[in-house]
Amino acid sequence: MSRHFRTLVAAAFLAASTGLVPIAHAQPGPEFGDDASRWAKDGECDDPRFSGVGMSDGTSLNDDIGHDATDCRTAWRGGKLKLADASDEFAPDFGDDESQFANDDECDDPRFAGPGMTGTRLIDEDLAHDATDCAAAWDKGDIRLIGDWGDDELDFGDDDGEWANDGECDDPRFTGPGMTVTTLRQDDILHDATDCRTAFEADKITQR
Repeated sequence: MSRHFRTLVAAAFLAASTGLVPIAHAQPGPEFGDDASRWAKDGECDDPRFSGVGMSDGTSLNDDIGHDATDCRTAWRGGKLKLADASDEFAPDFGDDESQFANDDECDDPRFAGPGMTGTRLIDEDLAHDATDCAAAWDKGDIRLIGDWGDDELDFGDDDGEWANDGECDDPRFTGPGMTVTTLRQDDILHDATDCRTAFEADKITQR
């Protein structure tokens, strides 16, 4: 019996025994983050990027985005969650389509990261101005919010980036005179910690 067939049998058994029909996830699982939420590990997902029967009955806050990993991962794997679509009350405000790159089937909004993003440089002028493209990518699970938008504690990540420790911040979550003058890449998100932390503490960069 193949592994794939055994998986299908197990899924059918689960549906029959629990009365729940697992949600099919054609896309790879999202980045669940960490367990820094005050509501982490309580058996309910509190991350507002998701919806479904695995969610908490309480109000999910933006502060919990990416910070209830164990609960949300467990619910996701159990077929009790899906990514909240663009019409969901907890989806981001995608804004409008005033970007010059709007409606090109790639998200150009620098608040996001993922395979649904453009491969060109992200610019501040496109923040909240590529709504149709970004909402479509969000619905497919191809983008996620990045950064700690509004949190007091910033996660600078590590120094695994190709341009780490060169005296310039290469993380596209930031903007300012302490940034590199070369093209910003999605691959450098969270991977230029020392340079970006130094520039941030010197007030040479801010979050987008």
